[in-house]
Amino acid sequence: MSYPVSDFTASAIGENSSAERRDGMTVNSEVSINGSLNLYDIIKFNDGGCVYGITLTGSPGVYDYVLNVDAQGPSGFGSGSGYLAFTDKSGDTYKLSIYSSTRSVHTVRYNSEQPEIVKIEWNDHSI
Repeated sequence: MSYPVSDFTASAIGENSSAERRDGMTVNSEVSINGSLNLYDIIKFNDGGCVYGITLTGSPGVYDYVLNVDAQGPSGFGSGSGYLAFTDKSGDTYKLSIYSSTRSVHTVRYNSEQPEIVKIEWNDHSI
């Protein structure tokens, strides 16, 4: 499924950085950073870990919103995890740890009065 794009701005790409979007990521959209949908070139963790895509959707049920993160963690014994943090317009931060080196979709479910994501951070160490 294809979603409209919410473009974030990052001053640095690669390991241990962040990207921001002042007006927030629109619900039912996907992330691009610095105009690129190729997030695997931008959001990187150590030892080959990376993020391929991020979408924010509405969800009926207990939680109103879902961040879907297509990613793989670092590979190799002792390589650790990749860490992500998403901050919404209300200032709440939601964290995700990616430890499996197998590519898969990870989810963060949350409720918020201002669900638009304004900041994405990524790091090789816990955020």
